[in-house]
Amino acid sequence: MARVDVSVRLAILLNDVALVRRLLEHHPRYLHNPDFADKSNTSLHLAAQYGLEEIAELLVSLGHDSTRPVHDWIYSNHGDNLGISVNTDGQTPLHLAAAYSQAAVVELLCKHFPQTVTRRDHKGQGPLHLASSSQPPPSLNSFVNQTSKPTSQLAEDSGAIEALIAHGADVNAQDDQGNTCLHNASAWGNLKAVRTLIQAGADPMRKNKAGWTPEYYSITVQAEVYYRNLVAEWEKRKAEEEIRANERRARGGGAVRLVPRDNDSDEGDSESGRDRAGSARSQTSSAIDTGLGISVGYVDAWK
Repeated sequence: MARVDVSVRLAILLNDVALVRRLLEHHPRYLHNPDFADKSNTSLHLAAQYGLEEIAELLVSLGHDSTRPVHDWIYSNHGDNLGISVNTDGQTPLHLAAAYSQAAVVELLCKHFPQTVTRRDHKGQGPLHLASSSQPPPSLNSFVNQTSKPTSQLAEDSGAIEALIAHGADVNAQDDQGNTCLHNASAWGNLKAVRTLIQAGADPMRKNKAGWTPEYYSITVQAEVYYRNLVAEWEKRKAEEEIRANERRARGGGAVRLVPRDNDSDEGDSESGRDRAGSARSQTSSAIDTGLGISVGYVDAWK
């Protein structure tokens, strides 16, 4: 008789939603089903890695990665997991979905488990770090027919990156070596990721602990030229934004101009007119004083 744990994994790899549901209905204790021969990856890790959105949705609906604290001890000794499954690399299912640009599953997991969007693995890398790296699609186990292999997104697809950014991922986050997502994208030659990250506000001049910017890790001359062009665009845009900010500050600091009342316009320079005007100012300045000894009722700001 086939082992239940192996049968569940095979059903997931076959992307057979009905079979997975039937197996788990009869064997609910195999919902998470960590594979100790494969970094303790759970069922949801497996579905995320191969971009199996329907399977992932089913697993979540059945309670996989429940956020109830009672489940926390199963996966980690850290008190902040609250049931989120973590493999031996410290990676959640979202990490694996991001690593292989499985945009649909990334979006699904971000919605269900927003606390994992910025979670770091044992190398200090968040899902966005992994999404910024081009990686080949994972290979299925030899017992699965190649024709049943689920389609993986192209390495240059930025859908996963955009989804993570939309859900609050930090584009300037640094891992344990000080590398940002741009360092990863540049090192892997993922030029579309480089552009997406810079447009989202990533700092192309941020250095890692070795003192190098992402440009240093460009793998080809063409990639280096492309990166420099993007940096030039970024610097130009930054300069333009600074000019606009200075203009806004200049317009905001206007001078103060006295506005005479209509009944004071014919008083000229007569002594009685000056006395009345001075008396009016002294009476109102104590109630609503602008800090210049001038009543708000008799001034307007001009820019």
